[in-house]
Amino acid sequence: MQWFYSINGERLGPVTPEQLSTLVANGTVTAETLVWREGFASWEAWGKVADANPLPAVAVDVPPPEAVPVVDYPASAADGWTLDEFSEPLQTNGFRTSVGGLLSRSWQTYKSMFGLAIGAVLVLVLISIVVGLLPVVSLLGAFLVTPQMNAGAAWIFLKKSRGEPVEFGDVFAGFSRCYGKLILVGLIQMAAIICIAVPIGIVAAVTIPMLEQMGNGGDPSPVVMVLGAIVGLVVFFFALWLSVRFLLTHIAAVDMQGSAMDAYRMSWRITAGKFWTLFGVFLILFLLSIAGTLALLIGMLFVAPLYPALIAQVYHEASEAAAGRPVE
Repeated sequence: MQWFYSINGERLGPVTPEQLSTLVANGTVTAETLVWREGFASWEAWGKVADANPLPAVAVDVPPPEAVPVVDYPASAADGWTLDEFSEPLQTNGFRTSVGGLLSRSWQTYKSMFGLAIGAVLVLVLISIVVGLLPVVSLLGAFLVTPQMNAGAAWIFLKKSRGEPVEFGDVFAGFSRCYGKLILVGLIQMAAIICIAVPIGIVAAVTIPMLEQMGNGGDPSPVVMVLGAIVGLVVFFFALWLSVRFLLTHIAAVDMQGSAMDAYRMSWRITAGKFWTLFGVFLILFLLSIAGTLALLIGMLFVAPLYPALIAQVYHEASEAAAGRPVE
């Protein structure tokens, strides 16, 4: 098992348990030092995890480890990494994850900031309600407000996973960090929805009269009915596939440098080969949401933060994989 640790914001490692034991003994790693190893959902203070992770005794005849080079960790846009600088090592190192692993680690992050997460999502829901009540703004909210709120909700979980301090104001990062970029993200998304809605409308225009004819005792063309059903299913699953592939666009936009299209490309590259895993995760969340809705809507309030938590977790694990620290 290899460990990583952070000194003055610099992430160092890997070191063996024996080397970490020496670093703890000589005071390099203290109770407040952030550490990480495979299996952790996020960086944690050593004092918080020390009891659950006993280290071997320090041998008096073993010299302390040599200085450990800094890991080139593409943590955020502030570090200046680009799409290629992130995705090339991601492709080289590979990116593995699972339904159970994502749910477990997302829940751990959510639980560690439960009150803040509930409060942030509640505020975003209230903003959505207010925007929906305003005649003009409600029409423009799909690109002036919604993408920014989605990005901010995931941003607080991403910061927590990285071991960075999280404040309530971080939920508005989509407005303060990259508002214009997220407007373009929303406009592109709206254009895609329109392109998908057009064939759905055509299918509906053809099949609905057929259904009415059948209801009136007529004899609708079975060929048209079958073709309409097939086209409808194809369009539906195509839209579902695109939704999963571009699931990380908002968090990529708020975190990385580059354009709105770079954010879409980043999501596309991270989710490559992960469709069924991500579909399985969000299908479970969908079922939980239904259960929460049936529980007088109160349960939905507790389930809702899991959506941005999972989006942030996928993006974070891709970052870890790109840095050579795969979680699974």
